[in-house]
Amino acid sequence: MEKLRRRLTLNERIIIQTLLGENRSKSYIANQLKRNRSTITREVNNWIRKASHKYDATIADFFAKEEYLNKRNRDKISTHKSLKAFVYRGWITLWI
Repeated sequence: MEKLRRRLTLNERIIIQTLLGENRSKSYIANQLKRNRSTITREVNNWIRKASHKYDATIADFFAKEEYLNKRNRDKISTHKSLKAFVYRGWITLWI
């Protein structure tokens, strides 16, 4: 059985870059890749913040892999600001 949610590959990202260069819609790209439009939209929106930005498949693939590899290694206190504030407040007031 094939995994339902698989990550975008470098080849798929290259196709996204090429089709974006041809001014194709995200729906068109999703149909070509047999992916959900939301997957393509999320991928493009992660890397294109301004109209002047260009989507680069190799950079997007590199950072996606880095993010995935480091995802499980992040400590909770650094990723959750409210938890960090709660713990630090506790240390300051000698709660622990």
